[in-house]
Amino acid sequence: MVAILEQLNQLLAAAVLIVTFSLLAYILMQNRRNDIARALVVLLSGVVIVYGGDLLLGRTDRESTMDFLGRVQWLGIAAVPAGYIHLANGLLALGNHRSLAQRYRWLVYAAYVGSAGFFALVALGTDLVVRGGLPSGPIAQFQPGPLFWVYSLFFLTGATTALGAIIQSQQSALTFTQRRRLTYLGATFAAPGIGVFPFLVIAAPNVAPISAILVLQALASLIVIVMLTVMTYSVAFQGVLLPDRLIKQDFLRWWLYGPFIGVTIILFMQAVPFLERVFGLPKDTLLTFGVMLMTVLMPLFVNRVKPYLDALVYMQDHEEIDYLRNLPRSTFTRADLRTLLENALVAVCGALKVETGFVIAPGDGGYTIRAVCGPRNQVKRFVAEYPLSELVPQLEQLPAHSRNSLSNTDAFLACGGFCLLPLHSPDGQFLGALAVAAPPELLRRDSDLPAETRQLISVLAHQMELALSTVQMQQRIFDTLRGLGPEMQSLQQLASRLEQATPETLAEIDGDIVMQPEFPQLVKEALTQFWGGPKLAESPLLEMRSVRRLLQSQGGSPTRALQMVLRQAINNLRPDDQLDPSAQEWLLYNLLEGRFLQRKTVRDVANRLAMSESDFYRKQRVAIEEVARQLALMENSEHGVTHKG
Repeated sequence: MVAILEQLNQLLAAAVLIVTFSLLAYILMQNRRNDIARALVVLLSGVVIVYGGDLLLGRTDRESTMDFLGRVQWLGIAAVPAGYIHLANGLLALGNHRSLAQRYRWLVYAAYVGSAGFFALVALGTDLVVRGGLPSGPIAQFQPGPLFWVYSLFFLTGATTALGAIIQSQQSALTFTQRRRLTYLGATFAAPGIGVFPFLVIAAPNVAPISAILVLQALASLIVIVMLTVMTYSVAFQGVLLPDRLIKQDFLRWWLYGPFIGVTIILFMQAVPFLERVFGLPKDTLLTFGVMLMTVLMPLFVNRVKPYLDALVYMQDHEEIDYLRNLPRSTFTRADLRTLLENALVAVCGALKVETGFVIAPGDGGYTIRAVCGPRNQVKRFVAEYPLSELVPQLEQLPAHSRNSLSNTDAFLACGGFCLLPLHSPDGQFLGALAVAAPPELLRRDSDLPAETRQLISVLAHQMELALSTVQMQQRIFDTLRGLGPEMQSLQQLASRLEQATPETLAEIDGDIVMQPEFPQLVKEALTQFWGGPKLAESPLLEMRSVRRLLQSQGGSPTRALQMVLRQAINNLRPDDQLDPSAQEWLLYNLLEGRFLQRKTVRDVANRLAMSESDFYRKQRVAIEEVARQLALMENSEHGVTHKG
């Protein structure tokens, strides 16, 4: 019975080690800049060290190695009380006691010094904290030294301090969601202590049967796994300005790929000796086939489970998320466009019994050849003789062809041995041209071209037009989504800040200048006196975080720092060079650059942009609102960096 319980404890210790190490890696990757998360890293590291030592102790019989491992475990045991005090300080800074947390920050450093001192006393082999050699056996432990009770008091103080800070933070939390997460944290904060505190140092060997102690250890390991998972989950949200659904999804996926797969592999490896006796196969053979099966089956299982977990996470938004998840399959990409154009071009050339053809379509910086059929040297020679920049304006003047059948010869442009058919969108916008190497008389109304061939060419040309217009429409949608990206991120961060708000942090949000109704007017006044004046030198915008960050690089001058921030906001509005120069985005950017950065007069800028002065002022108001929006996005980004730091 004892042997079975000992093996069970080894298995559960391995499970605790895998789960804790996975959670430690997760919190380091996702939230390491938050002070509460850093404290959790210390606590999880202590559990990893202790349970890792337990696993190694169960595999060795050498006294010197056992003594070394038992003393190394005290690195984790000694660190946990300091981690609790660190956690308490971070929680107080989160709530209404930020000034108190800053004032007593030195206690955190003192706690780490104390932990280092206890570990040093154990590692150096003194008998002050623990004494005696580590005996062999499933419940082997040192004997308590004279300072062990001081360590126990230190441990109890750290745990009590953390619990008090959790309760105070929960009471000061304004939202139900934040209070619920702190409730989770309060219910599970003791997990590191349960996992690492050396209870057997206190208990005499004959205080209880070995089997009873092993059963309690097994139960403790199971409790630690569950509690550490919930504890890490509750801390994962603290200070992270992301929607809940993203954090939940990341956490669940990490748990599947880390702890779940790791524990499953450990279970299989522990079952190998049993399978070896049942099937009579060598251990190496079973391990080889096991690794093969686990490598193939586990990813398949995870992929099958993920949709159900995502359904739980996105319960209220599943329709939007399902659509976005399937969007890549329904999107008509540029690669799809090239394939369709090439295939349609081959069909057209085959119907006309010609070898060479090409398609002109919008590309980077203008019109370009997007698909070619036949010898490319003929197409290159044609483009060299008839540059597209000169050819496209002529094609734009031609009428659109009929949707039902190929039109008359006046719908084609014949030059250089090619006949070019313009392609238009349903609303008549010029999209490009289809060109085939054929004599002009081939497409005359009185030619012997069969009606079904004309019909085929008309249908294929229409499909090209549909594909080109669809890709252009998709590109505009993607550009709009990219433009909305910063705003959506800003709204997500604001929602997270409000969700984690306390009276003190809510006052910060209320005092945030970008949240004030008069913010656009302040931006207008600062831009009006961009090159100097009291409305710039005394502007409330000088208190923005993005301005304070640039103070040192601008020689300590708040005015120059504000000028740099305003210039950056205007530069952020500069459209992509591929955008039509007559687009609204270019008009607003040119207005801002000419009026404020180049110091031109209203009349000069209005004349340059071909608008009346009254229209100029209307556009200027819109442009200034865009600058204010950019400044708000920059300020929210600065808040995220400051909050994490």
